[in-house]
Amino acid sequence: MEFFEKFLSDTENSRALEAALYTLRNAGKRIRPNLVFKTAALFDVYDENVERIACAVELIHNYSLIHDDLPCMDDDDFRRGKPSCHKVFGEGTAVLAGDGLLNLAAEVLCGGLCGEKYFKAMGRLFSRTGFNGMIGGQSCDIDEKKQNDESTLLFLTERKTVRLFEAAMLSAADYCGADDSQTRALGDFAKAFGFAFQIKDDLLDEGTEPDKLTFVSVYGERAKALLREYSLKAEESMSLFKDKSGYFVDLVKKNLDRQ
Repeated sequence: MEFFEKFLSDTENSRALEAALYTLRNAGKRIRPNLVFKTAALFDVYDENVERIACAVELIHNYSLIHDDLPCMDDDDFRRGKPSCHKVFGEGTAVLAGDGLLNLAAEVLCGGLCGEKYFKAMGRLFSRTGFNGMIGGQSCDIDEKKQNDESTLLFLTERKTVRLFEAAMLSAADYCGADDSQTRALGDFAKAFGFAFQIKDDLLDEGTEPDKLTFVSVYGERAKALLREYSLKAEESMSLFKDKSGYFVDLVKKNLDRQ
């Protein structure tokens, strides 16, 4: 929470802020902000702008979780083993908490030392999480007319899961001045790892929601083979960075071993 507290120190207290902090403090693995830091480290870059990008990524991720859990969305009562934000604070406050985190992400980014590369990174982050990314995926997910088939599953995974991993890694790459081959390799990792991450989630949740569209419901036992295939693709995509790729390879292995 340290770098969140740094940017929240001047925020006026409210019930909505309390709800937002409830979600932020119910910490997951912080994979996405760590991907920002580790991607920047590939280029030996660490400064306040990198911190701001990482913070914004996690704020956007948590706003999306609050909204996804709402009854009008995925209707989940629990998140990371605790009652969802709306179950504790009410639906209206949860909506405001999510809105506040998204606005705070923009505020955090706007406080950076802006230059061409930083603006490019900001654009990448918001494009990957907007209508052509995460929001577009959620819109499809709640569409009553959507087909529960393979193409829909791949589209949803690409938009709802992969795009935020891409946002983390590619915004950092943009800011650090990655060339085309480096950007392509990082994008390939984000995509392959994102799919592997979602497949592993679906395997761990097998049987809990029988009517939900998942890799298990579409592919059955083949989902395990797909997990291995995407994991291998993710590892191979980082070969360009040679001895600097250790964190990313370990992340793939940790995902495989999740219980």
